[in-house]
Amino acid sequence: MVNMFIVPMDSIIGGSSSISSISNSLGGASATTETTGSTNSFKDTLQGMMDNVEQTEAQTKVDAYNLSIGNMDDPSTMMINSAKADVALQTMVQLRNKALDAYSAVMSTSL
Repeated sequence: MVNMFIVPMDSIIGGSSSISSISNSLGGASATTETTGSTNSFKDTLQGMMDNVEQTEAQTKVDAYNLSIGNMDDPSTMMINSAKADVALQTMVQLRNKALDAYSAVMSTSL
């Protein structure tokens, strides 16, 4: 059975609106980004997402290597980390798609 978490929108929108705050509320590993203001910029959020994708992909590679040489006691850990990497990558792709859609909408607007 897969556990799913629902994060209320007001907790995402209010305060810090970064992806790392969402993953912190879910108890996952987060990419830390520090800014001087109270809100993160889009650049910081995007960088945090890319860092998260890189970290989860690296962990998946380490787990696959450990499984292949027999150093892993629990293969379900590799499957969980693989699923985390897949979700992180899908989220990154969707964020990119939404940013490109927004850019296209702005560029097609005539003044």
